[in-house]
Amino acid sequence: MSLITKILVGYDGSKAGDKALDYAINIAKSFNARLYILHVIEEGKIAIAPDSSMYPALIDTMERQGRDLLNKAVERAKNQGVNAEGLLEVGTDAAETIINVANNLNVDLIVVGSRGLKGLTRFLLGSVSEKVVRYANRPVLVVH
Repeated sequence: MSLITKILVGYDGSKAGDKALDYAINIAKSFNARLYILHVIEEGKIAIAPDSSMYPALIDTMERQGRDLLNKAVERAKNQGVNAEGLLEVGTDAAETIINVANNLNVDLIVVGSRGLKGLTRFLLGSVSEKVVRYANRPVLVVH
């Protein structure tokens, strides 16, 4: 039996996200593992108040863009022979959402990209990858 059977990768379409996806695909191929590709829409980063009439349309647009991004990522994985599934979640914090999904799916490994925040920005904001490493109760691979 394989040590790694389920992998979750956080994917946002960035260069760091692409690198993380490539690593996750390669690991999934090596272990013949199922790959879950997660895109999180962070409500807290939307600059429109939730009671604004524009809010539902903005969320719909972000969900459509997220699904398009996921479809391409899943196709990329499947083209390499990986059993992959895309997941779209709306949450207030990307790191918390990644951890919750990882727990719900009981994955063996979480893969995230590093954004490379430095200095005061990193101190004040933290990063998704740093929060996932700090709070996840399972192995996390941060891809630089």
